[in-house]
Amino acid sequence: MPKNIVFIQGSPRKNGNTRAISAIAMETAKKSGAEVSEIDAIALEFRTPGCIGCGQCQISEKYECVINDQLAKVVASLPKYDVIVISTPLYWWSSSSQIKMLIDRMYSLVKISETGEIMTPLAGKTLALIATAAGSMEDNLDLLELQIRYPAEMLGCKFASCLFPDVIVDAGTLTNEDASVKKAIDFGKLLVS
Repeated sequence: MPKNIVFIQGSPRKNGNTRAISAIAMETAKKSGAEVSEIDAIALEFRTPGCIGCGQCQISEKYECVINDQLAKVVASLPKYDVIVISTPLYWWSSSSQIKMLIDRMYSLVKISETGEIMTPLAGKTLALIATAAGSMEDNLDLLELQIRYPAEMLGCKFASCLFPDVIVDAGTLTNEDASVKKAIDFGKLLVS
């Protein structure tokens, strides 16, 4: 059975380097036999940004946010995928705000028992990150990676990342660099394996 992979696009720049490099990984995953979907986090409608800390998702038996908006519906759909790829540029040592809103709402996909046991329909899946940054890896892009890696490990997910530091090129031109293209192709294949 082919892997079901979703790429969540978090770059507000439609023709930017993050989306361009992500498109290569997506196309490679498709060619490698995966079923690939794409969600544009920038276009998601929401009643309130992010999580409001109401705790209703923890009381409910369902794994979903109680805020009735498009963002909540997208988050509730994530467990149907084998691989969830977050694609974002680095903004102020973190993901784009649109990705951050989605990540915060992912709390609704977690239940924590009174004994601290974590239950989630995401356990056993792969949470992955594609990210670009104008700055270096150290004390910069590595911090974003940790923000995704640690929750993935806590949730019992596998983790993979494909990071592009020092991207100081015009929007969409990172794909002109052979090494970057190869890195994205290899990552697309890794997501399917």
